[in-house]
Amino acid sequence: MTDIFAVIADQTRRDILQELRAGDKAVGELVDALDASQPTVSKHLRVLRDAGLVTTRAQGQKRFYGLRLEPLAEVGGWLTSLRTTAPPAVEVAGAPAAVAGGVPAAAYAASVPGGDDGETRPQQLQRTVERTVERAAKGAAEIIANLPKWRRREPGRQQG
Repeated sequence: MTDIFAVIADQTRRDILQELRAGDKAVGELVDALDASQPTVSKHLRVLRDAGLVTTRAQGQKRFYGLRLEPLAEVGGWLTSLRTTAPPAVEVAGAPAAVAGGVPAAAYAASVPGGDDGETRPQQLQRTVERTVERAAKGAAEIIANLPKWRRREPGRQQG
């Protein structure tokens, strides 16, 4: 099974997915749009196809690639879980709670300089992680919202 996170970790593959948002494209169109070599684009398209993120269809001598969103649901679900999962509480005020390595949380917090507003380092990190996850979730939602809507043709209606 392909790790979808490893697949989309590559910038070229993300650029290809971005290009396919507008609709199916031939390999040559992707080569031109990305200013990359044909072998490079083909290699990345193969990885995307193996991961189920793109579909292919032949039309004459050309192969057209289209975007599939279903595999990205795993990424969206993971981002959502980060956003909605409450972080573990770190008790600082004389509590016996321990952080990694068995160091009491109060001792750890006292040893790490806080911000100007009196926050401890763990609190600063938690706030930074929350903002990053929120930005990533918004970015993913924006990408998904801007993808073209795929409708099935109604029976009896001709393409044209």
